[in-house]
Amino acid sequence: MQQSVFHRNVLASALALAMFPPLAALAQAQDPPPAEPPSPSGTAQGAKTLDAISVTGSRIKRAEVEGPAPVTIITGDQIRKEGFTTIYEALGSLTEVTGTVQNDYDWGQSSVNASPLNLRNLGPGRSLLLINGHRVADYPLPYQGKSNFANYNNIPTGIVDRIEVLSSGASAIYGSDAVAGVVNVILKKDIEGDTLRARYGTTTEGGRSVRDVSWSGGRHGEDWSVAYTLQFFDREPLWSHERPFMDEENDAPRRTWSYGGVREGGATNTPQVGIRLFDVTNNVRIRPPTGACDQFGGAFYEHNRILYNDFNGAQTDTGWQCANRSVFQHWTLRNASKDLSLYLYGTKQFGNVEAWVTYGYWDSTGKSNTFMPAWGSQNYIDANSGREMSLLRYFVPGEIGGEDRALTKSKETNWDFSAGLRGTVFSDRFDWEVMAGRAEYEIRELFPTIHNARATEFFLGQSLGTDPASGLEIHAPDYNRLWNPVSRSDYEGVRALGDKRARTWLTQASFVLSGDLFEGWAGPIGFAGVLEAAQQGYKLSPDPNTMGTDPAYETPFGNIETGGGERDRYAAGLEFKIPLLENLTLSAAGRYDRYDAVADDAATTYNLGLEWRPFANLLLRSSYATSFRAPDMHYVYAEPSESVADQVDYLACLTDPNRQTSNCPGGVGDPYHIDNPLISRQGTQDLLYETGDSLTYGFVWDAFDGFSLSADYWRINIENAIDDVGPDQVLLDEAYCLTGQAPADKPARTPPSQALCDLQISRVTRDANGMVTGVEIGPINRARQSVSGVDVASRYQLQTARWGTFDFALNYTRQLTYKIAQFPGDLFENTRDQDRQMRYRGRASASWSLNPWTAVLYVDWTAGTRSDRYGGCTALPNGFRPDVATDCTDLRENAAGERSISYGQQSELVKYYNQDRIYWNASVGYQATDALRLNFYVNNIFDDHYQDKWCGGFAYCVANPVGREVAAEVVYRFD
Repeated sequence: MQQSVFHRNVLASALALAMFPPLAALAQAQDPPPAEPPSPSGTAQGAKTLDAISVTGSRIKRAEVEGPAPVTIITGDQIRKEGFTTIYEALGSLTEVTGTVQNDYDWGQSSVNASPLNLRNLGPGRSLLLINGHRVADYPLPYQGKSNFANYNNIPTGIVDRIEVLSSGASAIYGSDAVAGVVNVILKKDIEGDTLRARYGTTTEGGRSVRDVSWSGGRHGEDWSVAYTLQFFDREPLWSHERPFMDEENDAPRRTWSYGGVREGGATNTPQVGIRLFDVTNNVRIRPPTGACDQFGGAFYEHNRILYNDFNGAQTDTGWQCANRSVFQHWTLRNASKDLSLYLYGTKQFGNVEAWVTYGYWDSTGKSNTFMPAWGSQNYIDANSGREMSLLRYFVPGEIGGEDRALTKSKETNWDFSAGLRGTVFSDRFDWEVMAGRAEYEIRELFPTIHNARATEFFLGQSLGTDPASGLEIHAPDYNRLWNPVSRSDYEGVRALGDKRARTWLTQASFVLSGDLFEGWAGPIGFAGVLEAAQQGYKLSPDPNTMGTDPAYETPFGNIETGGGERDRYAAGLEFKIPLLENLTLSAAGRYDRYDAVADDAATTYNLGLEWRPFANLLLRSSYATSFRAPDMHYVYAEPSESVADQVDYLACLTDPNRQTSNCPGGVGDPYHIDNPLISRQGTQDLLYETGDSLTYGFVWDAFDGFSLSADYWRINIENAIDDVGPDQVLLDEAYCLTGQAPADKPARTPPSQALCDLQISRVTRDANGMVTGVEIGPINRARQSVSGVDVASRYQLQTARWGTFDFALNYTRQLTYKIAQFPGDLFENTRDQDRQMRYRGRASASWSLNPWTAVLYVDWTAGTRSDRYGGCTALPNGFRPDVATDCTDLRENAAGERSISYGQQSELVKYYNQDRIYWNASVGYQATDALRLNFYVNNIFDDHYQDKWCGGFAYCVANPVGREVAAEVVYRFD
């Protein structure tokens, strides 16, 4: 990684060479060699004689590399040499990325082939992705089913020249979404000759092989040029069974095992089900026939479900089932991806005007899986026994044709076309550019599932009518079909292939004029103006067979998103750079943005920056910017969707004079239980813009020849943040607003505002008897957030006549505060540690080059967060975990006066921080001939896996299951 915070020694007309940042040790061994030789080394004063260049964060070209706010640079060559195979992996290593996002193996991940970025820990949607300075189409599926975001997984490495990251507010320059910062991906434009790259890699523990082949090249004429890249990327999935330390429940650390699990010698005494036949009438599981569970290739085992009485040691037998020991084994810890990309860029000179056109195409198929296909029946009456029954059946790979047939496939196509003209006016005093473009992104997600009606007929037989007493259907099942493996043809008879689709599009145009207005008292007054217009839209088309109260089949996670709409936006902005003194410069910008379908009329933002150079080798700088974010399309245009889910009537509870407890029990059979009210959600056009501001200040010091140091403080605030409010919160707010009370186990935050009370009360529908029949949920402006921290960067270069050139670089970010208030009036305090947020990140590199060899050693580290059980009690030897309220002592007594079998025993309070996660990468390159280069890579050299020892979950507790990766690459250049 490189950070543009120093006066660089290697500067050329290309910005990658003009900005030689901290980790540019790698740039000393670029392959292929740069088309133009680097400029001679020079001092900071020498840098000012360069041709003006554009840097992300400003539209005004400048001769100095540094500006009022730091910009981080990472080059395409650097991405490869540090061992990264994708743009997302490289960006995810930057220390400014302090927030987490959904992982491949997260349960319920709704966007299986997408990789969002969480800059400054403010959420994926609050940073802006640009390609060559222009916006891209949103990812078609909403993040966590709610909001829109940009996908960093669909940018092939072969077309990237460099990436510039501004990690502070920039709405006054770029408009909406630039709250946490801007990521500007600059694609290759100036290529001479052709280069073929072929890379193959795999893991030393098995799985996740990667094949990457690219062809890039370019041609030039007197008044034209063309650049092109074609890339094929194929990454296999990493299956959980390829990592035996995390492929079953018993891999959870023993100290997290349950009480019953300790008694039974396993992580849980309620293992995942493989096959279960349940007698509802007698509340018991029916024991499988002898040997039935052994027919499935070791996937299932016979298990007796026992309940244990902690007070008298009594055991209750609840029956037998085929437990599933392989439930996690077919989970993809890293999703597969097969991508084909094409990029074209061309220019043609017409006198003083240059025309340009660019086209990018990306075709990808992502593959992922969690559980194997399964089907569970509704309760039914067994015609043979007269009892109420239900069954649940998982399928194993041998029945369905292999684990690959369980994969969800996300077929994606993204294309982006833009064209423009640029030139100069008024005797080359001003530069101008006009552009127009269109981008579209389409997804077709195919997911294997089980057809309910066909599975019912196969496992239960045809309906024999309806039982008049219970209203349940009557069946006479042949249970041999349940207990024995099914044939491939029988499986195909119950299998269905779901098909959901989504699409986004963006049409945009802009005009930019920049240059020097006039000569001021301390230098030329720089100016830039921009006009923009755009139309964006999206459409979600779920599989119609998954919709309604009685769907033909279900989606993998029950996530059904419907919505669609289109909106226009217009913007105008001005920017000035004003030298106040010979060594003091003021930057100022303002911008007006207007979006359709927003309650606000428009958003106006501004920023200010100061650069003071008291000495030739010292820069003191500061910036302040306001920012905004327009409501996401899916927050605005989500179509009405309905579901049912049990809730608790807190209002009935708190107004009941005869209630027996200070809490509000709402389980089935409890007096305040609401049985399946209708939960409805839809978007709204009544949302306001999210607003925010950011502050940075720091210094850049070229201490001595070859050594540079920078440090910057940053703080970003957000107001009116948009998020959904769930049904339980709506009912809690309704009760509090009408009674001023809250259940003891759910104490109220500071009182809701009157406006929030009015909204929440209106969202609850009750019948004439006061019973809740419906709850409306959806997005509102409700939260505020603030983060702050410090970035430090340093670089040292040592050149020797005999031993070559050595470069050392260090980047470090410490997040000082993380504050969030979910609702107006909530406490707003630093909860960084309590919320298990990242405290610090670092990355460093050491590189060496001596023709024909190059070598890079890279390390990154992330602070360990609080353990999953921090602040709780450890388990006693029998598996019971006491409560902090009893000083981690078991003091349980039942109504009969019996004490628990571990009464009086005390455990320890967990005050454990997970260890820092440290990963080392290395690469070695050898220039065999002028045309041929060989590169070798090792990632995670020490094969480190980090796990929270207090976490009882499955994959969620392992930071990186991949382990050591090795790869070799051949690069051949055709002149």
